[in-house]
Amino acid sequence: MSILVATVNGRKDKNDVVLQELMDAGNWKQALTSVEKRLKKHDKSIGLVVNKISILLASGEVNRQAQAIVEVRHLLGRKPPISDFDILLAIESLAEKWPGWYRESKTVIDQMWEHAAVAKPNDEKLLDLWFRTKFTMQNYKAAQKAAMLYSKNFPKDRRPYYRLILSSHLASESPELSDLERSTFREMAYRLLTKALALISDDSMSSHLGKLSLEQGKSNASKGQIDASRALQNPGDLLFLCRIYQSQGRNKEALEILNDPRTGLTSSIGRSSWELILVKVALHDSCGLWEAQWTDCYELLRRASPSYTKDTERDSGVNVGVFGNDWTIWVAFLKASSKIATIEKSTKTKAMIESYLDNGKKSLNAQKAMIEFYAADPVRPDKDSDSLLSALLAFYYRYSASPICFDGLRHAQRLPLDQKREFLIKIEKHTNPDEVMKFSGEKERRDWISSVINCLKQAYTLIISVQAGLDNTRLLELFVVVCLYLYKISVPLSHDLPVSERQLGDDAAILAAMGCIHLFETGDERGLVRAATILEMLLSNSAHNYDAQLIIIRVYIYLGLGAQAISHYARLDIKHLQYLTNSWIMFTRISTIHPHPFPIVSSTKIELTSPATMLKSALIWGHRQNKQVEEGIASFFEHDTLFELLQHLEYQKTTEVAALVKVSLMAEARRIARLGHGYYDLEFDVAIGDLSSFNFDDVRNTTSFPNYEAYGQASFEQYLRPGPMTEKAWLLSQLRLTDLVYAVMGIDTGQNLISRLPDLGDMTMPEKAAAEWTTVMISLHGGAIQCSKSIQKEFSSCLEGALSRLDHFVKPWSTLAQELDEDPAQAMVSLSSDLAIPNWYTFHRIFTAMDQCAITTAFLQSIATLNQTSHYYEDQSFLDKSAAGMKEIGLLIFRTFHRAARRMQAKILEMTKKPYLEEVCFGKKGDDTDIVGKEMRTLAESEEWITNYCDGLMGGWAEGLQGVISTKYRTVKQVPPRGR
Repeated sequence: MSILVATVNGRKDKNDVVLQELMDAGNWKQALTSVEKRLKKHDKSIGLVVNKISILLASGEVNRQAQAIVEVRHLLGRKPPISDFDILLAIESLAEKWPGWYRESKTVIDQMWEHAAVAKPNDEKLLDLWFRTKFTMQNYKAAQKAAMLYSKNFPKDRRPYYRLILSSHLASESPELSDLERSTFREMAYRLLTKALALISDDSMSSHLGKLSLEQGKSNASKGQIDASRALQNPGDLLFLCRIYQSQGRNKEALEILNDPRTGLTSSIGRSSWELILVKVALHDSCGLWEAQWTDCYELLRRASPSYTKDTERDSGVNVGVFGNDWTIWVAFLKASSKIATIEKSTKTKAMIESYLDNGKKSLNAQKAMIEFYAADPVRPDKDSDSLLSALLAFYYRYSASPICFDGLRHAQRLPLDQKREFLIKIEKHTNPDEVMKFSGEKERRDWISSVINCLKQAYTLIISVQAGLDNTRLLELFVVVCLYLYKISVPLSHDLPVSERQLGDDAAILAAMGCIHLFETGDERGLVRAATILEMLLSNSAHNYDAQLIIIRVYIYLGLGAQAISHYARLDIKHLQYLTNSWIMFTRISTIHPHPFPIVSSTKIELTSPATMLKSALIWGHRQNKQVEEGIASFFEHDTLFELLQHLEYQKTTEVAALVKVSLMAEARRIARLGHGYYDLEFDVAIGDLSSFNFDDVRNTTSFPNYEAYGQASFEQYLRPGPMTEKAWLLSQLRLTDLVYAVMGIDTGQNLISRLPDLGDMTMPEKAAAEWTTVMISLHGGAIQCSKSIQKEFSSCLEGALSRLDHFVKPWSTLAQELDEDPAQAMVSLSSDLAIPNWYTFHRIFTAMDQCAITTAFLQSIATLNQTSHYYEDQSFLDKSAAGMKEIGLLIFRTFHRAARRMQAKILEMTKKPYLEEVCFGKKGDDTDIVGKEMRTLAESEEWITNYCDGLMGGWAEGLQGVISTKYRTVKQVPPRGR
């Protein structure tokens, strides 16, 4: 921690150096004494007072932090008011370090800025700094006050006026304010925009209004003319207005403005902006004005059509040329036609689509639109399926070799069963394998393989996905074999492509892996291991295939191969927003599956990889992302691009509402630290406060997985979840657990979840049991701290009752350990009659029990220690014996788990010497009945590769069990609360 400001006369001296050393050493008492002595000599040094406040906060003592608020109030009463930029910013910087303290002193600090601005009304730099500081901190109410004073003191300046609109709008959406305040700010933003709209001159003036400079606006205002600088001037201003009007539900008013020739889309302000055209389409949709939407889209598409662009004649109005052939316009056009639902509109809609298809160069968007038209046309249900089938076939014939083919054919699932068969027969005939031998060039062969892959995707969606759960294993096996064969013949055609690019037959291998996972769903335990094997072979040729990496990560986690999963996750190079959208794929329950570090051996070095390190990277990004937002805001302010600024803030909201992901990452990191496999830094903690206002919006991206499943079927991602999808209830239970841990450790984080009991519906059985016992412990620990004589008898009774039930919660952990020790096979999954392995649930149960065991011991020790001073329970020896007894039980449970893990590990290492896993992955040599294994063996690079791969998997299970063995019995107090 460093000195915030120079202490005397704006300069640092030797006393500052001494003070800095004391603060670095954490010697707060001596540092405070030093500052107070100097204040007696320099009682007017505001810098000394600010540093004193900083020391009071850093001490961590509640009384001193309260004194810091008193000191801030004294600064507020200074005459003249503080107006030094460094001092004001130094006080604000305390907010970032101690947000809890800032919430209590926020009003006082806001008043300090206001007093400074009132004292220096003409100091534009001070007003600008006040606004920017509050805006960046998202204190929009204070920013609005700053903008209002700024605008009032500089009435001829455009910038403060629009900042006032912006801050009023954002304050109107702030959940911290009352309904009345939000309504007031909403009305103010609307009135200010209405004034800016009214300042636009008539058509004769509007031609040069957009070029009017700020200096010209000020000059006009100084002469008593209309202050044109505050008028809307360009498309960005109109977009800004529309965005605010839309947020207030004033869609019709915004539409009227865009239709007005003086102010709207075709004016010199709107300049026929494409962005405004899209906004207008959205406004039509919001207002339900389908006729107007259809007409506008029809005109845009007509002007973009090939026949129109060849004409020499051009109509007046909006003319964006070929840009009108935009998928957003097609979607709006088709939706309006469907809503109007008349034969006349339907006929014209179809004619418009056909006008794009009648020329030699057919439009992709038009072909997609034709499929959408027949899939959704409510006017012609009798002709629906025949026409839809024809449109689907036409699309496949044209784009069968393209990656976009599958998405364009998604409506094939709407066909009746007989037409689905007809569709599959015809597209299969189009990719006749007998034709491939006639192709002389590599391009034709590549196109043929791509066409077959797209044909297989349709077969998967229309047949495999629907029938996968019907115990039709032979169909699944044949499908996998066909996909593997196709992948095999595609590999030679991809040799000239760089490894960084997606290879030709990658999707065929992914389809084969999906088929194997469906085989696992039908009861073939080999399915998951075979899926992982196929994906490993794919990644050996196409190392950067994102789809394959995501799937194999989840497969390995499910199989209990945490080290392999983490190694593949590291290759994804996930960063920035992906930490919120995709990191959950790896880190969900990682602390109870593979919490420990492990070595990765490469050709040049050995690196220690740790889930704790990866989690820290994700948490650091979340911790620092506000800095990136601040930089973006500064850039937008510099160029006065307010519409882009609003978009930037919406992106920021996306990252802020990701509490479910952020706090999940924190929960996993905390448990890893409790188990002794990493350190957790309290700086990553979020001051949760009242959860009723806490936003648990979920931004996890489940669509990043490839998904070829049929409508109504579970998405492919759902087949690979290690336990239920973690939801709000799971998160609350983890926060409650941490709340207890921090209470036992004597750490105050400002979180208070004591009274909240989450619904336990979306957890695994070990997590439910842990949440129930955590609720009991939290209640007792809170009661022990707050117990008074009036309720001592009642609390003692509750305590005795809870401790008598202790065995009910502890016994399952002990039973599990004993069962695993006696027969390790009970916790293992049989892949064959000769081979059993530990999967994710094996590790999940063990590590959850270990964690709860250590926490319970620490809780009982804390209860006994508290009673030594508060004497809320008469029999101290009973509490001491309970704590000591739990410590012995915990030690025994850990030793039993260690012994069981060693036995399972020995069994795994013994099986490594035999070809059991090879037979699971690749089938027995000479066994022609195992058609999948036989085809997979032909794909392997060599027998050596097969041996090394199987040894790696067996070593992965042994390494996971070593993590159990290396987890030592330690109470929570022994875990360092901070780490670097």
